[in-house]
Amino acid sequence: MSLKQLADETVAKLQKAFPNTDVSEEDRQKISRIIEQTLIKTVEQTAHAHKKATVICCGPEADMAHKISEEVKRANVALTANLSALR
Repeated sequence: MSLKQLADETVAKLQKAFPNTDVSEEDRQKISRIIEQTLIKTVEQTAHAHKKATVICCGPEADMAHKISEEVKRANVALTANLSALR
């Protein structure tokens, strides 16, 4: 499931939680975008923290840490490309 789908699903759940609130389609899209940006930021921060932890814990095995770091970078590039395509 893409982050856009998760954001849209969250907006739908919010609407169900507050049924008496009249929210326009434009406002729904804005809320979805805010949620999506928050998810993107969270994923980026988590990836950075994992990368940092990998390098710290694998000091003696620097080659292994480098390989893991490169894989994380590739995953981040793919994620960023996927998210950019949603715009």
